[in-house]
Amino acid sequence: MAEPVLRNLRLWGQGAPVDLHLADGRIAAIGPASRGTGEDFGARAVFPGFVESHCHLDKTLSLGLGGAGLENRSGTLLEAIELWRGSKATRPKEDFKARARAGIRQAIAQGTTALRSHLDMDLAKGLEVLEVMLELRAEFRGKIDLEFVALGMPGTPEGDALMREALEMGVDVVGGCPHITPDPEACMRSALDLAERYGKPVDLHMDEHEDPTHLDLEALAEMVLARGLEGRVTSDHNCALTFQPPQVQRRIIAKVARAGLHMISLPAVNLFLQGKGYPPARGLMPIKALREAGVNVALGSDNVRDPFQPMGNYDLLWQANLAVHAANFAVPQERREALEMVTLAPARILGLEGYGLEVGARADLVIVDAPTDEEALSRMPPRLRVYKAGQPVYREEVVRRWT
Repeated sequence: MAEPVLRNLRLWGQGAPVDLHLADGRIAAIGPASRGTGEDFGARAVFPGFVESHCHLDKTLSLGLGGAGLENRSGTLLEAIELWRGSKATRPKEDFKARARAGIRQAIAQGTTALRSHLDMDLAKGLEVLEVMLELRAEFRGKIDLEFVALGMPGTPEGDALMREALEMGVDVVGGCPHITPDPEACMRSALDLAERYGKPVDLHMDEHEDPTHLDLEALAEMVLARGLEGRVTSDHNCALTFQPPQVQRRIIAKVARAGLHMISLPAVNLFLQGKGYPPARGLMPIKALREAGVNVALGSDNVRDPFQPMGNYDLLWQANLAVHAANFAVPQERREALEMVTLAPARILGLEGYGLEVGARADLVIVDAPTDEEALSRMPPRLRVYKAGQPVYREEVVRRWT
């Protein structure tokens, strides 16, 4: 059986068209575009599969399926937390599974080939939901890589015990949300302790607020440096960093860079939940300043159609487009960097082996209905094909008729 050839594609939407030869789930060769067997894509752009570095499959689509009473009328994080807390306790396992399955399918259809989801780890539903998600990981094996973060409350005896149980069941990453705990530093210390004990990475929700007097990021960077955990810790949201005076911001960013912290910005949710003060602010971390300091910054979908964010569709091109506007990516190179923040940057966070568009890389690919990177980012066009390890997992046909 002949190995597949994908013809007439622009790598990253740039340069002359090429043919991709696939074999054994990888890119075996890249050559000039030619005629022959294999589908011709008309010089459309191909990217490595998009990487979702931060979402919440346990909450996803809860506004759309049995979501009565979940509208967040204040548009604040605290109301969202209370609404979800009151709703999840009565939801059966089948509800979590159906919504998560629908969310995963949406992500695949948008070109995502690897996804990290945070899962609330509490006594009410945490381990039950984790069981469901591990079943879905087996169900979707070969179509998308799924990774799970225990979003618990480390730093208390009960929280630590639940986190240990989740880790022993097969959760991949230690998580937490220090700024909503009574003792943020205890939460961070305990998360790092658990990560060292179990040999796992850490991914924390950090400083998701606008209060310049309350910032835990600097303490986290110092803890990571003291323990020699550089490159193993991810910090998400970091909204309060934007509200620091410039000299303080520069000092903290320098420590973040030295600690090798990965940073994830969540444009849609941060724009929706933040900016309630006066004067209103955008609520995003200072993406450009972080990248200029050499920090690895990714973008994620975060919440999709739930009390934390009423919109969303797992489209990482949409998140990149939002970041262009909200973070003022004015020049073409900055806009290309927005695409890197949904591909190369999150692939580093998830530790994806063989990721990219080089010979020998895994053939996790998305072909979009646009000829260039700039047009893909601007129009967010249909994903014509999605491949996982060289196998097609999603196909979309586009028919246009002008009358």
